[in-house]
Amino acid sequence: MERATATPSGGIFISYRRQDASHLAGRLYDRLADTFGAAQIFMDVDTIGLGRDFAEVIARAIGSCRVLVALIGPRWLAAAGQDGRPRLADPGDFVRLEIQTALDRDILVIPVLIDGAGMPGPGELPPPLARLSRRNALFMRHESFRRDADELVTAIERALALDPDPPVERTLRLGHEVNGLAVDAAGLLLVTGSADGTARVWEVASGAERARFPHDDGLTAVAVSADGRLVAAGGADHTARVWEVASGAERIRFDHDEGVTAVALDAGGGLLATGSFDPTARVWDVVSGRQRARANHDSMVAAVALTPDGRLLATGSADHTARVWDAGSGGEQTWVGQDAAVTAVALDPGGGLLATGGEDRAARIWEVASGEERAWVGHDGAVWAVALSPDGRLLATGSEDRTARVWAASGAELARATHGAGVTAVAFSPDGRRLATASLDGTARI
Repeated sequence: MERATATPSGGIFISYRRQDASHLAGRLYDRLADTFGAAQIFMDVDTIGLGRDFAEVIARAIGSCRVLVALIGPRWLAAAGQDGRPRLADPGDFVRLEIQTALDRDILVIPVLIDGAGMPGPGELPPPLARLSRRNALFMRHESFRRDADELVTAIERALALDPDPPVERTLRLGHEVNGLAVDAAGLLLVTGSADGTARVWEVASGAERARFPHDDGLTAVAVSADGRLVAAGGADHTARVWEVASGAERIRFDHDEGVTAVALDAGGGLLATGSFDPTARVWDVVSGRQRARANHDSMVAAVALTPDGRLLATGSADHTARVWDAGSGGEQTWVGQDAAVTAVALDPGGGLLATGGEDRAARIWEVASGEERAWVGHDGAVWAVALSPDGRLLATGSEDRTARVWAASGAELARATHGAGVTAVAFSPDGRRLATASLDGTARI
């Protein structure tokens, strides 16, 4: 029987040794495929094609799953390689790599003990797998396979269950399409930018509007300094402006040759990054007004992001690329390509991870240093917004498909919220426990 060789996020990975568990692995695959669909099951990693990096293939496959089922038979622990040493002692052993990767990524691992096998103790396992011994195991026998498999299916269904409609703590009704959203570092203020040309500052606790800043045309993006003192906004009037929240005064204004599509502030509010149809991204000194760096793309720059320390600038463009630059010199550090326009970018606070979203209906997480893709997630429409949680462990996405979703860094979907129209912006609270969303339906929600 042909087995799946890739899974979308939310899938199930079956880890087993052929000489130990192949007789039940095939039956279990068929049972899980009947319930969850064959495309959701990954099995038979040892059919990896010639020349491919098996560790990379395993990491990608497990990274797209939410559950790993580890089949453990009587010979699982003692299976030896050609050198006579236990295969689990080899850091490159497939089974060890599979389970270790899942444990390291906080993916649910369910040990399934077959043919009377016992659960290995921590002292019998290599240190990276010692945590497996603490996982609650399911016993599966040939004579009771149907009942045991049903119990496993129930456990997996429970693990894959999503909250289809997380509770909304607050809804702000602006009456116009909301194109931008930002939250300060304390989680006290929420800033929106809308098609009516205004940036507004809201108190999260009360929902009261605290300040409003006008532009000459519709706004496309907003940002706020970590301390909530400064708000930046950019829009179709070809300008990006920085405002003082307390006084309502315009601090400074920067001009592009065409409409401004994106803005980002560093934590202190001393640097402003802008993106434009012109098609450039620029970094400005908010105090002096001097342009510090300029990055050029081959088509419009749809998204920008800065690390809190202002060291790195990320850009996403309609030229199908996302790039990371030195925000001081403008030197390009990382380049990644997608299958369509890149419409959203985000950096984790340390600058080690880059998140992108695009017209190809996908969002991805990349390692900045290497440019390697770490996770992939999909929507039913273009991805217009991405955000990484402060600890870098969660990814939030907003899409044309009217949903905002939260994912584990592995690519497993954790929660989903629905708006009445496309979701244009997403932002995490400082503790990563709440998500703010903005939508073309005229609302922002927490």
